[in-house]
Amino acid sequence: MKTENLAVSLGDGAAALTLLAKLMPWLAAQRSMEDILSVINASLGAHLAWVVIEQDEAWQIACSGEVECTLRDAQTLLEQLQLRRNQRAWRVICWRRHVGKLLFPTQSFATNKLQSGVLCKLNYKDTSIKGYFFLAFAYPLPSLSIIKNVVIILVEKLKDYMEEILVRERTAKEMQRVVTQYKALFDRAPVLMNSFDKTNRCILWNGECERLFGWSINELNQQPDPLALFFPDPEMRQQVRSSVNTSPAVDMHEWHPIRRDGQMLTVLWSNILLPDRSILSIGLDITERKKVERQLEKKATIDDLTGCYNRFAMLRKLKEALVQCKPEDSRSHFSLLMLDLDHFKNINDRWGHLTGDAALVHFCDQIREHSDPSYLFGRLGGEEFLILMPHADRKNALRFSQKIRAALARSPLLSGSEKIPLSFSAGLVFVCGEQTDTSVLLTLADNALYDAKRNGRSKTVVASAFYK
Repeated sequence: MKTENLAVSLGDGAAALTLLAKLMPWLAAQRSMEDILSVINASLGAHLAWVVIEQDEAWQIACSGEVECTLRDAQTLLEQLQLRRNQRAWRVICWRRHVGKLLFPTQSFATNKLQSGVLCKLNYKDTSIKGYFFLAFAYPLPSLSIIKNVVIILVEKLKDYMEEILVRERTAKEMQRVVTQYKALFDRAPVLMNSFDKTNRCILWNGECERLFGWSINELNQQPDPLALFFPDPEMRQQVRSSVNTSPAVDMHEWHPIRRDGQMLTVLWSNILLPDRSILSIGLDITERKKVERQLEKKATIDDLTGCYNRFAMLRKLKEALVQCKPEDSRSHFSLLMLDLDHFKNINDRWGHLTGDAALVHFCDQIREHSDPSYLFGRLGGEEFLILMPHADRKNALRFSQKIRAALARSPLLSGSEKIPLSFSAGLVFVCGEQTDTSVLLTLADNALYDAKRNGRSKTVVASAFYK
């Protein structure tokens, strides 16, 4: 900005207003306080300008001019005049001469350099903040009232600017405080905490992460893509990266990273957006919990002795198959085979219950070995079993039962050196209609099973009524 003729501008009200009109837009730009003070000096012909802010016992100064002024110099001026103690008693103070002596009592050069000056208070709603603006000239001012009004207008503009700076600084301090807290938690927390930047470089990796995954932060950052160590599948890796960078997942989400020894883990992850816009990922290793849950689920659905479904689980599978079965959809039709091991009581009585248990296990192993992977197999109780065969019609179901009999004949149960032949009776029902009553279906299969027993055992009888 071009410097004005000060002797005329500050002695002429109209000229001063014109100068302010030119100066204000420039002050609204995003520039440093030192740059703004420098332009004010050049525009008004001042030799020194400073702004002092006192907040929470902390002082800061921005200064510009031909005469060097320190924060201590400004504090001395305010203390000598007792201005800080009488905040309500004044707004603007003007000096026609000798302002250099007041500001720099021990510096002859500065004392002689500065003559007139203006000090104006910056009033803030927040009473914990005190602000002051000072302007000094090397000559007497022709009109103190004009320069006083000019400074008051400038101060209002500077006050707004300083408020923005104070808010930014306060936010920065708060951000630093929060970041410091997070880092303290990060170092000591018994949970997984890490952060990756936009270039996939790991910038935070706490001790729990290193302990669980087996990699140090230095080892991670030697990799072109550290996430590939944990998620070898590219598609899965991209999903993980998106959940952190592009659309941070706030809710806990389950991921399955690979640790250094190759073990797959189960980890719940959530993300926190920090004030500096970085993402902190917090995780909880639930691998052991999931393992226990799977064991409990298995115990609730699997028969302990034979390893097939238990009664509860098998009847639930049958209910689901019945609900899905539609007359018009042949793919939903299925066959149900109820089996009972022949002469099982005789096995227990002659060879003992341990051999009886071995007979049940051997029987189930033969069924599993020759079953289609889609078949569902469960123990209803004792020596009675149920096989649900999706997509299998009556002919295929009969063929399957014959295959199991042949397998048992080829592979009898061995008890020491003795061979124990096993056989079974079965009732077969083919389901191809809309029916959700499992009890009726089980009754049909059970009746057919007992027909097989009454007719000599070791055979399969088809139920006389089907669902259509």
